[in-house]
This record gives sequence, structure tokens and C-alpha cells, in this order.
Amino acid sequence: MIKKLFVTIIFIFSLDASAWWDTAHKLVCDEAYKLLTADTKNHLDPMLKEHGSFGTACLWADWVKNKDRKDTRSWHYINLPDSEQNTYKTSCPENGCLIAAYYEQLNILKDESQGFRERQEALWFIGHLVGDIHQPMHVGYPEDRGGNGHRLELSDGTQTNMHKVWDGQIIERMESLHDKDYLSANVTQQIQELLSIPHSADIESWAQESRDIAMQQSVGYRNSELKIATNEYLESHFETVQERIALAAVRLSQTLNKLHQGDH
Repeated sequence: MIKKLFVTIIFIFSLDASAWWDTAHKLVCDEAYKLLTADTKNHLDPMLKEHGSFGTACLWADWVKNKDRKDTRSWHYINLPDSEQNTYKTSCPENGCLIAAYYEQLNILKDESQGFRERQEALWFIGHLVGDIHQPMHVGYPEDRGGNGHRLELSDGTQTNMHKVWDGQIIERMESLHDKDYLSANVTQQIQELLSIPHSADIESWAQESRDIAMQQSVGYRNSELKIATNEYLESHFETVQERIALAAVRLSQTLNKLHQGDH
């Protein structure tokens, strides 16, 4: 009985720990899917059938990184020291990083000589990695593992860290003040505004945006300045989180549509 209770507690905790960014990843890919051309959907739908939707498929990379695909754990981030702020000039370590993994998986997806499973997993990885690169703490410092070592408290005294705040608790605060549809409604609205703006196709450019946000004084990440993530702090970054999700959706759709235009 005690063992069963312990397992249940661990299971609930693990769900809570990943719930927020699951929400964001799913939203990125589901919104991106709506923007795909009919030709692109025809090419990608067979690769998404196993999960039922692009949004669910984009969660797969997190499911396997600590189990069957431990070699991919370093693919979810790229860390830069404080002395190195230019994401175009940074180097990727031997065990891989987000930028290198993205280009590798993109090459696999567009190579029709690759097997179906390889291209299928490449699509799932790409959707996930585009979401990750738009989360500022996935372009953080190596010494604190992208803010995981930057300890914080919430207003109620709950212990947390900078990565978890940005990877979950800002949206949790949003949902506590509004309903579950508030985030998706705002993201959808921002997407319509962003569609008329030109976007770089370089993941390094998207990474630079995230790095620049992480370095902003209002974020309090640099030099571990922030100590308490107050409710006001969380609320002040609602719009940033919404915009990052919307940008990820638009750029993911543009990348996939470009890949399947022309002779495809």
C-alpha cells in the first residue's frame, strides 16, 4: 500500500512538472498545423497518424529523452556562458545541442531516401525543437543548466527555479487568473498579426531572440538577481510567453511549407 501510494505521488508530481511546457509544445504544433498548405499536410499526415495530431507528436521528444533516447537529452537546449552572447558564433559540444540537432533532423526529413520511421521521428523532433528554442531558458547558462540551478521562491513560499518558472509556472499563473482557453485565444490572435511580418528561417536567429530575452533585466536571470518570482513577476511576462509560442507556430509552419513546396 505504501509502495503504491509512493508511486502515485511520483506520477502526479511528474505530471505537474511537465504539464506547462506540454501545453506550450502542443499549442505550437497544433497552431502550426493549421497554417500548413494542403500539399504539406498530405506529405506529413501519414507521419502524424501514430499520435493522432501534430500537437501530441511534438511531445514525444520529451517522453523518450530519459528512456529509449538518452542520447538526445542535450538536443533540447544550447547553453552559452555570459561572455558569449552571439548564438551564431557559439559552438555545439560533442554530445550535441539544440541548433545542431534541428539542422540534422531537418536534413533527415527532407531526404526521401531515408526510411519512413527516420523521417517520422525527424518531424516529431523538429516540431519539439522549434518550441524549445523559443523558450528563453533553453538558451541559458551552462553552469546553472539553463536556470535549473537558479533557485527561486514563488509568492506563497513554494520552492522553484528560473527554468521551471519559464517552463511552466508563468502559464500556470495565467490559467489561475483566466480560463484554460485564455492562452490559446491570445496565441491565435498574435499569430494572425505575425503572419504579415517577415521571419528569419535561421534557428540561430530564433535562439538569439530567446537569449536576448533571458538577458533582460526584467527577467532577473543574469547574475541570479531574481530571488522571488512574485505573482506580479509572472503576470508581467504573460505577453512574452504568448508571443514566443505564436512565433514558434508561425516559423514551424513556414519551415515545413517551404520544405514541401515545388518538386515535392
